[in-house]
Amino acid sequence: MPPPLLLLSRRRRISPLLILFLVIISIWYLALPPDSPIVLAVRFNLGRLLHRNGGAARLPASLGRWPVHLPSEVGFLIKTGYGTRARITEQLKALKGTGGGGGLLGDEGRDYIVVGDWTHSGRDVHVHDAVKAVLEKDGFGMGAGGDEGAGRAARGALATHPRLGKYRSLQGAVAAGHEEKALELGRKFGWELDALKFITGMEMAFRRMPHKKWYVILDDDTFIIKDTLRLLLSHLNHNKPLYLGNAVGDYRARFAHGGSGVVLSGAAMEALFSHEHVVAEAYVRSLDETWGDRLVATTLQQVGVYLDERYSHLFNGEAPEWTRVGPRSACSLVLSFHALREPGAMARAATKLATVADRPVLRGELWALFGSKERATEADDHVGPGGDDEHVTIWGGVTDKEACRRKCKRWCFAWTYNADSRRCHASPWFVVGSRPSHPSAKASGVNWSAVRPALQKCSLPT
Repeated sequence: MPPPLLLLSRRRRISPLLILFLVIISIWYLALPPDSPIVLAVRFNLGRLLHRNGGAARLPASLGRWPVHLPSEVGFLIKTGYGTRARITEQLKALKGTGGGGGLLGDEGRDYIVVGDWTHSGRDVHVHDAVKAVLEKDGFGMGAGGDEGAGRAARGALATHPRLGKYRSLQGAVAAGHEEKALELGRKFGWELDALKFITGMEMAFRRMPHKKWYVILDDDTFIIKDTLRLLLSHLNHNKPLYLGNAVGDYRARFAHGGSGVVLSGAAMEALFSHEHVVAEAYVRSLDETWGDRLVATTLQQVGVYLDERYSHLFNGEAPEWTRVGPRSACSLVLSFHALREPGAMARAATKLATVADRPVLRGELWALFGSKERATEADDHVGPGGDDEHVTIWGGVTDKEACRRKCKRWCFAWTYNADSRRCHASPWFVVGSRPSHPSAKASGVNWSAVRPALQKCSLPT
């Protein structure tokens, strides 16, 4: 065995080499483009490690050091489409009203704008045609080089793009007053045209509503809980480039789900729209992008702005009745609801949440707000549409609903029994559920012996 002094000498000889190696690796890493797959993979895996070790942040109960007046200091961008335009009036009423999500919006044009795939000027709302703005964008199709001749040729080629052909078909039906045809086209192609609205709408919002501390992107079936948003933003510095939302996607494009609501700081918007060539390229890419919310992330990555996942758990992509409540999420705040598409759904959410007096809402409160233990709950499905989720336990050959109920114990929060298939589903969460409009072979229930302790941890009534 070498003497201790020799070992120490070897360590000293290795250390400078190790330091030099680390310096070279660091310089190489920092020199990579911000949207390099290596950079994105490192950030993604570090993020997963942090979240596995408690990286998700819990908000303090009191407002933070950066208070914000939502109606005047936040710019809201609301996306709609011709096929879904009936939703917008109810949504605006709900977000402008008092209580719950109400009181979010200031003045139209100055504090919020609505964009769609057609132009509409009405007493209740003005809809800006965000798809048309794609073709009118300066530098559209030119790329970073700015070659004007090449730009004209590119614009000519892009003008024949199939997605724009669908847009023109919709415009033709609207102009001709063919309402049924326009609605049919809007519903058929709306999801494709929606991808063109994100970057265009963001630029409209930034140019028309400059100097906002924050910008929030909403679908026309998204509801925001005012006091949760106000609390969140008060703990974040709008002078830093921040991008927040419900995290989905892999390391190449970790993006905020648009339906759950997307939050961008003023600094993040400034960082993006100070890079004209990046924005112009995003306009072109929007013609082939399937998901516009993913395009937002891949565009922001090019200017070094990445999704901050610390508060992803606050953003919710489900309607109140289908929002999962589990042992770890019962005491978590909820900021948004999505898929409020049926007539009256938005108004109902606003009315229910108005009963919560000027404070954020916990997931565990959704049963008290939207459900009731006293009603005959077996007509509802308390496991929810994720009945085949990997975390759901399924038993076959179960004789009846009572046998299914007995299987739901300890970890199980809810059960659903299907008499036709004789299958029993047990989940580690429950949802309020909604009563089916026609008779069903299903029966369902909540395991209150497991749920009650979870709600009591956050002092919720059971």
